[in-house]
Amino acid sequence: MKPLELEALTADRESVKTMLAEIPDSDPVGRLSFEARLASIEEDIARLENFHEATGSVALMFAGAPVQGSRAIHADFAAEVLKSFQDLVTKRISSEDLGPLGSRGRVPERTTSTLSIRDLVRGSMGFVLEETATNESMIDTPVKKAISDVASVITKAAAGSDEEFESTVETLDPRMLISLRGFFRALDESNASVRIVENERDESLDTNAIRRARTRVDATEVKDTEADDVIGELLGLLPSARRFEMKLVGTGNIIRGSVLPALAMTWLELIESPDERFVGQVWRAKMKIREVTERNRPPRYVYTLQGLIERR
Repeated sequence: MKPLELEALTADRESVKTMLAEIPDSDPVGRLSFEARLASIEEDIARLENFHEATGSVALMFAGAPVQGSRAIHADFAAEVLKSFQDLVTKRISSEDLGPLGSRGRVPERTTSTLSIRDLVRGSMGFVLEETATNESMIDTPVKKAISDVASVITKAAAGSDEEFESTVETLDPRMLISLRGFFRALDESNASVRIVENERDESLDTNAIRRARTRVDATEVKDTEADDVIGELLGLLPSARRFEMKLVGTGNIIRGSVLPALAMTWLELIESPDERFVGQVWRAKMKIREVTERNRPPRYVYTLQGLIERR
């Protein structure tokens, strides 16, 4: 993957520069050889820096009790962590494509999300995971976006401030939370740390961060309900940003949240029609209401607009 290749090439460049500086003037052949090698490395670095990697890939590197230097890793630990990460990616894609997942049963897949172990990380004990499907387009695949989202969720769960975790848990499907628990449990119970490298992200979580993340995730519950009788005045609708704002009839409370992806672009087309009026109208709406409960804190509510059923 691009970040690790750049890291290796940069290390090689510094090594060649060091050796080149030590070559005496009496060895012009040796100097020419190392100068050619340096030029080749510089070309490879420039090529990689300008290369856009549209397919999804991530490197997970481990240290701690289940790892023996850069030689071996416990198979059961690796299998459990990699399975949890794969589950997180699959569930992220499914929830983005299809909306809230059911509490039980098989997770539907509209986009192929299976990751393959492409390589072992050089000089460390870890794995490069890459999406199986090929992509010749310059547009990032859904799998690449899902990997980035999952990596962000993992690192924010372990962040030093509670605020980062609180903001990201609002976007988590309840079944993603289950897989996140499994990921951190496997790391924590094995006294392991992890480094995650993907795209522009390079984050290392030590055992303290892992324990902090596990404690937070274990203390958090997410419950989704759906209601098709939410009545309110639509104050704002931004389909491209997938955001809405509504003033509820009766209480006057203003709620804000996201718009279901499958409907956002459809509504964008309707809004642009001169015959359609959405904003400023009172609607009966279908809404997903997410209740986020964290230990010793009052519940928080997150809203997703799933449909405008009828004007009132």
